[in-house]
Amino acid sequence: MALLTVLFFGLLMGLAARLGFLSVGRGCARLMIGAVFGLGFSLGRALPEWWGILVAIVAIIGGLACVSKWERRLGLVSPPVKGPSAWGGSEPQLTPEGESIRTFNHGEIAMGGPTYCDYLFPDGVLLQGLGSSAVFSSDGRYFAAPVPSRQSWGLLVLDRHQRRVYRCDNSEFWELDTLDLNSLSGRYSPLVDNSVRQTRIDELLQTADAANLVPVADLWLEPGSYPDNIAHTFERRSADGQQCLIGDIVLPPAFRDLPQPLEPLRSPRYAISVNGQPSALLMAANTALVWSTDQRALVCQAQEHTEHPSGDRYWLWQVDQGWRALPSPWVKREAEPSFYWHDVSGLDAHHVHIESYLDYPRPSLGRYGYRLDSIHSDTEIQAGHDAQGRVQVAEFQLTRMSIAMPLDSQGRRGESFIATQPMLDGICAHLIWLCDNNEGLGAYRCQIGDWQLPGRWLLDHRVSDCGRYLALLPFADSMTVATHAAVVDVKARCLLEGPSMWVARLLDFRDGLLSLAAIIGRLDQNLNGNALQRFNVPAPNVGSDPSFFHPDAQSRLFYTTVELQVSDSQLCRVAPWRLVDRPQVAIAEGDFIQPSPTHQDAAWLFGSETEYADSWVRANTPQLGGHLLTASGCALSDLAPSMIWSPDGRYLALTRMATDVTELCGSYRGWQLLLLDVQAHTLRVHSQWLGNRPLFEGFDDQQVLIRCFERDWEAEDDEDPGSIQSLPLALLLQLPVEQLVCQDGFWLRASHLHLAPYWQALALPAIHYFEHRSL
Repeated sequence: MALLTVLFFGLLMGLAARLGFLSVGRGCARLMIGAVFGLGFSLGRALPEWWGILVAIVAIIGGLACVSKWERRLGLVSPPVKGPSAWGGSEPQLTPEGESIRTFNHGEIAMGGPTYCDYLFPDGVLLQGLGSSAVFSSDGRYFAAPVPSRQSWGLLVLDRHQRRVYRCDNSEFWELDTLDLNSLSGRYSPLVDNSVRQTRIDELLQTADAANLVPVADLWLEPGSYPDNIAHTFERRSADGQQCLIGDIVLPPAFRDLPQPLEPLRSPRYAISVNGQPSALLMAANTALVWSTDQRALVCQAQEHTEHPSGDRYWLWQVDQGWRALPSPWVKREAEPSFYWHDVSGLDAHHVHIESYLDYPRPSLGRYGYRLDSIHSDTEIQAGHDAQGRVQVAEFQLTRMSIAMPLDSQGRRGESFIATQPMLDGICAHLIWLCDNNEGLGAYRCQIGDWQLPGRWLLDHRVSDCGRYLALLPFADSMTVATHAAVVDVKARCLLEGPSMWVARLLDFRDGLLSLAAIIGRLDQNLNGNALQRFNVPAPNVGSDPSFFHPDAQSRLFYTTVELQVSDSQLCRVAPWRLVDRPQVAIAEGDFIQPSPTHQDAAWLFGSETEYADSWVRANTPQLGGHLLTASGCALSDLAPSMIWSPDGRYLALTRMATDVTELCGSYRGWQLLLLDVQAHTLRVHSQWLGNRPLFEGFDDQQVLIRCFERDWEAEDDEDPGSIQSLPLALLLQLPVEQLVCQDGFWLRASHLHLAPYWQALALPAIHYFEHRSL
């Protein structure tokens, strides 16, 4: 009887599905499941002992599997509904009525994170910054979408009939699946567990912040989502009050069809007129405008009021001539430094002055690199070190200048000239174009007041922070680089010539120190540069074939920072290392030489950098990967800056930093202690890890004192004094000994003997410790 009941409901399911009564078929399926359980229990009671239990279990499991398969075959099982992804690509493009939805301004809340965009509905409703996983309700009345955030997500629901939005403080929905008359279903972060979330729509709306959409032209916007205090007119008068420019706002008849519908509100344009005479020009209310010294002319940036405007240009208005478009103020050359111009700053009888600047050519790896990155904003640079090697950070301002364009300019190269930023007594140097060489670099003459400098110069220049000096680069007929740098002393009216070198660009000029980007070699593309070999082809001597600097697919130029000190009547080259008299901190930057207490030996550490190895100034980040050379010939690699000599100069305590060593020392960054015996040429490595950012406090005949800190990086307001630990020297001398091997005059670790040629080719510091007789 139980078996017949199962078969009966199975036949009813098939008949209902055949006739299209799917809900009836699903009801029969539920009844059929009950019949399967009844069949299993009947078989269990009919058979003796444990056989009955086993047969009952098999019958129930097999029966349920058959019911499930029969449901899928008849099409009674609805697949689970999964809504659009929070990572974009499947935003709704049509309303339930079949009308198009426009989505634009796509973005990510983080790199590779969930996306957001703006939705413009066919009736003009504009919703901004909503997530990509959006859904409509089953009756088409509601539209819901998450509001992505780096902190706490939100949820927005739009009542399309009442044009009312509800912003819900609910961070449980990253992706939405369905929205019906009663509930909203979705999922939490797929990055966590992708678990299902569900809430009643009436409860959601009751606790939400509701607001009616506001009509703005042909759009419907949320209150506060657009500028609502736009000035409808503005006025600019000349200093004598005789001339008056008036701007009246111009708004398009329709906003919906614009690429950015809110652009007319965020950056409104105004039709301008002067003294009541209209023009065919539009300008922004905050555009710089200057009147001439006689107040009878003005210059500003504006665009023509046409159906397809071509962008802003400079326009000149004169009392007796009206409006006239001016040409581009400067004709660029690709080989010259990159720069842009923007606001007008002055207008006299013959020239309009336009503010401009030169880019900052920062080496790609900070102090050196294999390209010069063009930076077009003020930034931070390192401007020295304290006694323990910490970087001193300073603000860097781009080289300001102005373009002086004749009022009758035809837009030809050389008609405009460059005025530098003011120097002593407010005087500016003028760079006046003469000609271009075959490489596209311009030659300029330099005029400072009534003093015309001898020679021809490049466009690149830099005024010192004190205003007394002007750095220039000399022009060469067939080169893209300069053969040296020169400094003009405006106060003494003299020209200082720097030492010969291949100079690509000027970098900075502060505290009497001129920084240059010099080219000293090339590195093959198949080689990776390191501190022992930044380049494998040295640059030719100054005055040689300039083809060395032409683009080459097989190799790349190597740039390094060179500093020149202005002193008396000359420019002196500054050593690329500093001489220190105390142990350096773990975040110490740059190359340095630390002599032994007896001054019979010295340690030169060079090439250390942060683990990121980029151009950012990371003043608080530890350094690693340094190379060490002692005047006694010991050469080691992969070291941190912290080191200290023993009183007799025999031992040198060193540190090494490693990353991604959490399993070994409990921290991502870890430090080890090494002990170098420069007399016996041996190396000992301490087996235990030190604390964070070790700083040597002392080294005597009995012990080594090391101060360690809580953090593995140094905060600017860090008040952590650290803790000092003592390592007995006798215990350190009992560590396993690694004998260094002499190769080509250098004592190396056995595993580093292949580096001997690089050490041999290394240029030694120009200091008496490293004279050849010392090695």
